[in-house]
Amino acid sequence: MINASPSATPNAENQTAKPLDFSYLPEQPLYGGGETDTAAIGWQLAPEPFSISQKQWNDLQQLGPLLLRFIKAIDVLYKQSQNPNLPVPGWVAELYDQGKPDSLLQFSAMKRQKSHLPLVLRPDLLLRENDWTLCEIDAVPGGLGFTSALNRFYRSNGFSVIEAPEGLPGAFLAMLKAFAPEKENPTIAIVMSDEAADYRAEMAWLVETIRQGTDLAPAYDNLFLVHPKDLELVRDQLVFKPTNAGEGHSKAGAEKRLEEKSIDVIYRFFELFDLPNIPKIELIQYAVKKGLVKCTPPFKPHVEEKLSLALLHHPVLAEFWEKELGKTDFEQLKQWVPQGWIVDPAPLPPQAVIANLLPGGKPVQSFQQLKTLSQKERELVLKPSGFSPLGWGSRGVTIGHDHATDSWSERLDQAMASFPETPYILQKFEAAAVLPAQRLNPQTGDIQTFKARTRLCPYYFVQGDQITLAGVLATVCPSDKKLIHGMKDAVLAPCQVK
Repeated sequence: MINASPSATPNAENQTAKPLDFSYLPEQPLYGGGETDTAAIGWQLAPEPFSISQKQWNDLQQLGPLLLRFIKAIDVLYKQSQNPNLPVPGWVAELYDQGKPDSLLQFSAMKRQKSHLPLVLRPDLLLRENDWTLCEIDAVPGGLGFTSALNRFYRSNGFSVIEAPEGLPGAFLAMLKAFAPEKENPTIAIVMSDEAADYRAEMAWLVETIRQGTDLAPAYDNLFLVHPKDLELVRDQLVFKPTNAGEGHSKAGAEKRLEEKSIDVIYRFFELFDLPNIPKIELIQYAVKKGLVKCTPPFKPHVEEKLSLALLHHPVLAEFWEKELGKTDFEQLKQWVPQGWIVDPAPLPPQAVIANLLPGGKPVQSFQQLKTLSQKERELVLKPSGFSPLGWGSRGVTIGHDHATDSWSERLDQAMASFPETPYILQKFEAAAVLPAQRLNPQTGDIQTFKARTRLCPYYFVQGDQITLAGVLATVCPSDKKLIHGMKDAVLAPCQVK
């Protein structure tokens, strides 16, 4: 089941040419650092929310429950692959486990989090002419505060935006409270590491917004942003001492410290490959193991790997996916997810070929053969599967036809050499459609039309078998950009249905 709707604010088309009230923007930049004026907020403004069609809106509602079933199926696939008495081949779990420390694998198998899955799912959807291609699924996504702030900005200026009835902040809080139903008002800590520092400003804004309350949801003052170094284990409780700013990390000016708080729920805002760099991680894991706190996303690296998107197309696993997803949804998901392969350098028998990999219509027996492809034939994307500092954002992504032959060959060699520790996946390149878009000059009010490619990032929140679409962020990049992300030239805007 999915709960989502465009907000009730009227979609006033005649207001698009009117000046926007920039006082509804956050006072400080929400990503990294920088200036505070609207000319230097780190992205380009749109004159109105990004418009999607009714069909795209219907597809977004279908996608949420399908993604939830897919994540559940990945968990089942991994577990069944570990059982030699079940038909899922053992090499599947071995692939997921490659490069992971034994301590993490043992922790991920802990019974206490056996049924836990990520509660936030954010796919990356590249818009085509009539639909989209799904190239990523992020279980620890940035952009929550950013999307929430833009929702409020445009909604306050009289536009309709896609968001949960209680707004993104309210839906985020409801999801985390539902994770600890035995507690009436659980103490919730968003634990964020230094490695995620670029996202600290937006999460601090989101936390403060929830603590103060909004026009769509009441205030909740038991939510905090906490640095892991401020955690302590006291009398079998995981505790921290918050500041009067609602944050658990030290800042210049040293706010007054309040009495220590015992944590009930942790929202993990750090990557699993970073565990050796996370202060007090042993305290967090001890508290989870002993049932002192609940933690989401769980410490399950197999549900955060991009290689699942490649395995979706593996012919040996087709029967499994069809059983878990249903035939109709399995076929729909395959249409949205580009054909993909695991870049395994192991030699094949002479009579074997790599299934469905036919660049230029020619069968391939080894990834080594891809080095000699023509520019047209290498319309392929190469990227690490996930458990790596290169596995998030656009880091480590190589678009084959954007590279000279020597460079492409070198990237393939790196991917094959990395296989034992960091498997790479190869995907068919699916270009986002080039469509007209608009950007707004906040100083002059001028609106400029330009050619652009667009990525949609819907944010889905999970509560049991119910999934809520809390907001959708559009990243609109100039058409000469192949990799679409939140660059300074991009227009970022929430979505509306037209």
